[in-house]
Amino acid sequence: GELGTHLALTGAAVGAADALMCGLADHYVPSDFLDELTRDLAEGQDGACADKVVARYAIPVGPEGPLAAEREWIDRCYAADTVEEIHSRLLGSGLPAAREASRTLHAKSPTALKVTLAALRRARAADSLERVLEQEYRVSAAALSMPDLVEGIRAQVIDKDRCPRWSPAALVQVRAAAVERFFAPLGEGRELTFPAG
Repeated sequence: GELGTHLALTGAAVGAADALMCGLADHYVPSDFLDELTRDLAEGQDGACADKVVARYAIPVGPEGPLAAEREWIDRCYAADTVEEIHSRLLGSGLPAAREASRTLHAKSPTALKVTLAALRRARAADSLERVLEQEYRVSAAALSMPDLVEGIRAQVIDKDRCPRWSPAALVQVRAAAVERFFAPLGEGRELTFPAG
């Protein structure tokens, strides 16, 4: 579905149940057990032992997290091909949680939203994890020279006014060429590559 798209575009945090459902985690171990788990893992001899150790401390997570209950509208709204259409679907859904997601998107950098959606769609079509990691490296390196990164840090960390002035300020102003720059090769000696195969 589109749970990953929702999480990537909104930056929403997830709890244990949602992390397990999304495949972000395999087990849930309460924080009270982490010291003992770490000690027992350090004493283990091989990978098979690690699985058994984790199984001793992992507990089932119930009930379903919020994402499970919201999956229908998330899948419907975030299946759109553009951020503008996602935003429109969220607003048009009539659901309070979807409208809240729309407000969250509205506060984000328009360029970052478009680059993130493009990266997700390209990753979905990639032929290997290595190609996705190479893409992520390129996007991350390009983001370091993006004015919105500095502006976001200023608004959140330095001035703490929580009022970033994005450039460009609106989704419709973000040109395809600006998005494509994030995926361009970085140049000799700067590329992260994995061996083929």
